[in-house]
Amino acid sequence: MTLPLPNLDDHTYADLVESAISQISLEYPEWTDYNPSDTGIILIELLAWLSEMTLYRVNQIGDENYASFVSLLKGEQWNLTKITDGESLQSEINNTLLELRKRHRAVTTLDYEQIIIEDWNTWPDSDLKIARVKCLPQRNLSEYDVGKVAKGNISLIVVPEQNIQQTNNNYQNLLNFLNERKLLTTRLHIVEPLYVSVAITADIVVENVKKAKDIKENKNAEKEIEWFFHPLHSEKYWDGKGWPFGRGVYLSELYKILDNLEGVDYVENVQINDSESDIDLADNQLVSLDIKNSTITILVDFENERRPIEIS
Repeated sequence: MTLPLPNLDDHTYADLVESAISQISLEYPEWTDYNPSDTGIILIELLAWLSEMTLYRVNQIGDENYASFVSLLKGEQWNLTKITDGESLQSEINNTLLELRKRHRAVTTLDYEQIIIEDWNTWPDSDLKIARVKCLPQRNLSEYDVGKVAKGNISLIVVPEQNIQQTNNNYQNLLNFLNERKLLTTRLHIVEPLYVSVAITADIVVENVKKAKDIKENKNAEKEIEWFFHPLHSEKYWDGKGWPFGRGVYLSELYKILDNLEGVDYVENVQINDSESDIDLADNQLVSLDIKNSTITILVDFENERRPIEIS
């Protein structure tokens, strides 16, 4: 947001002429001719015109003023003579402002998340790229339960780009990187998310045998479920960023996903881990789809009798 510049003096030419003429009766009562042809009135109008031009310049900020402002922002003396060929004062101002907007310190949860994703991942000495991070304030997930308050502590839940579970020692470089940017009294903890295993079973009733074979051969239902729960690459779900940290798993959403498949008539008997109950997740948890124990049965109606499809 740009701060509006103050108007140091907003008097116009007309204001100045009117103000000067109003003082004539007080300063020189014998002066009674206020016609434009009067020499005194001509002089007043001339001075008002000059004054208006001067006031216009008062409201402008000169290059020397900008140079002083740049010095304040840089924290060092800077003057116009430092501009080299091909550069300009505006370019120096833009560069100074961009430098100020860089995050050098982490204070808020958003600061930590952006410093890891934007700075750590592009840092030359970075040994492990982080794809996702969730910052939980007043939590020490290295020692305590997620719900226990730990004042002065911050836990960072990180998911590597390869989504390979690491040991805590693998994040020592990242911890050192953040310790140089955190507040003095803050204690940081870097952990990986806890993965909650989820197995899905469901019956899908399709319109005809052709549609059923197409869904089964292309594994459309399995792909949709995998995308929906993937911690990193969720395709058309969750803006492609992966399953949100701490978000529960709901049966109604699974019904909708499977029902939206092309050729599906309706869906029934959806269960999560052999139960028809939703699953709540803690703030540091993600979903891990148990593909081996997940079963999607595709059925076709044959004269009001549903039969599983078989592909020869």
